[in-house]
Amino acid sequence: MHYLIKPLMGIALCTLLTACGDDKPTGKACLGENSDSLVENMQAQCKAGDAIATKHPAYFCDFNYAIAYNDYNSAFCIYAGALKGERTKLK
Repeated sequence: MHYLIKPLMGIALCTLLTACGDDKPTGKACLGENSDSLVENMQAQCKAGDAIATKHPAYFCDFNYAIAYNDYNSAFCIYAGALKGERTKLK
């Protein structure tokens, strides 16, 4: 019986930890009417957690999720919700 307690506690802990957190993708794609629009032109329509396409993943993508790049020099990712600011300013 004791040999089952540790694995069951481990499973319970993993289940609890995966249920915690604020990361909640919406499960919706924000790609426009033809499913080929970039988020740069649609920021007002897209919400945080939507799947998007972008030419600038550093500014729009949530890096807690996978980012897929394609041959058209763009990326598909989960939208962070807003344009990210620059850390450094060019002079």
